[in-house]
Amino acid sequence: MHPIEQITQELTWKIRQKELNPELPLAAIKLPEDDLGMHLGLFHNNKLITVVSLFEYGEVLQFRKFATDSEYQKMGFGKQMIEYILAYAEEHHFTKVWCNARTSASGFYEKFGFTETEDRFSKNGIDYVIMEKEIST
Repeated sequence: MHPIEQITQELTWKIRQKELNPELPLAAIKLPEDDLGMHLGLFHNNKLITVVSLFEYGEVLQFRKFATDSEYQKMGFGKQMIEYILAYAEEHHFTKVWCNARTSASGFYEKFGFTETEDRFSKNGIDYVIMEKEIST
């Protein structure tokens, strides 16, 4: 297990840009809601390699801008972060966790019990589907 810690929003931006939208300027990576979120980072050998931002809406938890540095993908770091998010949701009595998943990544989320909704959209040429998971408390 690698340490997952709460980090500042600024620390998420570099990995967000590099892995999610490298064609966009850094200013476009920042979310207007970033001030309201809780930002998490997973560290490997003291290097920040996975980031995600959590947003609470009553009993529902949304995660956004989930990214792992490409040099460390397919090594279980994303899995560890999703498991952390789900444990956090259960511990804090959320009833549902959801995200805007790239359609190309929906299979990853399905492994953790997320299901696709009928809600789909495209942004910056990327197709997304809203995926959610009910949390039993």
